Formats: sequence, structure tokens, C-alpha cells
Amino acid sequence: MTQPMTSPDADPNARPPSDRSRQYLTLGRSFLWQVVLPRACVLVLWSMLNEVVTLPLRVLYGLILIDLLLMIWQIRQFLRSADQHILGTGHMVPVWGGYLAILFAGFATVTLWWDAVLIATAPDEISAAEQMRLEREARYQLEVSQDGTELRLAGEIQHGLTKRVAALIAENSALERITLCSEGGLIYEARGVARLVADHQLDTLAEGSCASACTLIFAAGVERDLAPGAVLGFHSYQLAYGGGLPQVDVAAEQARDRRFLTGRGISAAFIDQIYATPASALWTPSRSDLRIAGVLTPAG
Repeated sequence: MTQPMTSPDADPNARPPSDRSRQYLTLGRSFLWQVVLPRACVLVLWSMLNEVVTLPLRVLYGLILIDLLLMIWQIRQFLRSADQHILGTGHMVPVWGGYLAILFAGFATVTLWWDAVLIATAPDEISAAEQMRLEREARYQLEVSQDGTELRLAGEIQHGLTKRVAALIAENSALERITLCSEGGLIYEARGVARLVADHQLDTLAEGSCASACTLIFAAGVERDLAPGAVLGFHSYQLAYGGGLPQVDVAAEQARDRRFLTGRGISAAFIDQIYATPASALWTPSRSDLRIAGVLTPAG
């Protein structure tokens, strides 16, 4: 009678694994290879995508749908293994642990989906230059009347104003007058707007207070007048920076605008008084003085 052959290293007392052990092993393998590792890879992939790229919405929704189907498949595979485990062992603790892990993984996945959607639908960030432009434009208002014959400027004369006024003049060929209500601002921008007013032969009307650089625009009008209660305020020039700029000669700048004002029919004595007024003060001549000096039209 022959004896069964055995391996010399085999333990004669060892017993084959029980069904319960096999069920634990099956559940663990299913959870690791069908849930944990694939879901971890997907979460890492979503995190990387959200950091480095903004996906088009159609592509994004397609990827979310694919991931949703994958997650449903993973859950179904785990549920099958969990059912076999419960039937074989009757133990619920590992199964509940798997359910909890799937819940956390699902929450993390949905959070990353939502982040991707927010990134894809977020408005484009504006540059620092664009932000500065918007801040400057917020300091003044430009409005064209309903009949298209009047352009109203109110607020501070800021960088970019000339460009905007030029665009509005080009878009509204019926413009006849620009109405001004401003305490002044940048003389270079005021010169640009004044040149546009003169070139297009627009009339000017001051409402409220038109002071400092605003008066240069006012003087460019063909017909120039004040609304009831409006005043014009004049003073000499000063640099915006107390330390001064070596390339800017205030006297030369005033001489340049003196020539412009003289060309608009304003008397030399009146211009002398403008530049004799300290920059820290404001000269507001009467309506009759303005008319006599030729600031208002018709002079007389």
C-alpha cells in the first residue's frame, strides 16, 4: 500500500483554509483592487486636473459621467463581495467599514467634481492693468443723451478719458455739445479731450463746478456757456508729486496752454490772472467777467 507523497516542508498538522477565511480574503481583495486603488488613482487625477488645466464644460461633464459610471461599478462589485462575505461569515463589521470608506471616497469625488465645475465656469481673472483701468473709469462718468446730441462728463479727469471720449464721438456723429461737471484732474488728458472738442467743433456747457483742468476742455468749445448756478474755477499748475519731476517744467506747460487759450479768444489779462492764482487756491470769476474776457460766448 503506497503512502501519499508530501512535501518535506509541508506541515502535516496544517489544515486548508476554512470557507470563512476565504470569504475574508475575497472581501479584502475586492475592496483593495476594485475600490481603494482605482478610486485613489481617480482622486489623484482629478486633483491634478483641477490644479493645472481648465477643462471645457462639455469635456468636463463627459469625464464626470464616466467617473460616475466607474464609481457605480465599484460599488456594485463591493456589494457582491460583501453579500458573499455575510453569507459565509455572518460578520458585518468589515462590510460596514467598507461602506464608510466608500462614503468618504464618494464625498471626496463629488467635491473634486464641484471644484472642477467652479474652475471651468469662473470668470476670467482681470489683469492688474485692467483692474487699474476700471478703478480710474469709476472716478468719472460719460453719458450720451438719448437724442445723441450731447455728451456729459462728470467726475475726475483720469487716464484713458481721451480715448473713451474719442470712441464716443466716433460712435455718435450727431454730437453737438459736451457738458462738463468736474473738479479737474490730469492736464494731459484734459488737453486730449480739448483737442477732440475743438477738432469736432463741439459746444461746451458747464454744470455745477468746472474747475482746474476741466476749464481747458471748456475753453475748447465753439459756443461756451454756463448752466444756472454753474461756476468756472481757475488756478496755476502744480505737480501731483511734491518732490517734482525733472523732466516736467511747470512754466513751460503753462506757456503751452496760454497759447491755446489765446487762440480760443480769451484775453491775455484774464490768462495772466489764471496763472497768478496759487495752485492751492481757486479763482471763480463772475459770469460777466467771463463774458468780457471771452471765456463765455458771445463775448461782450
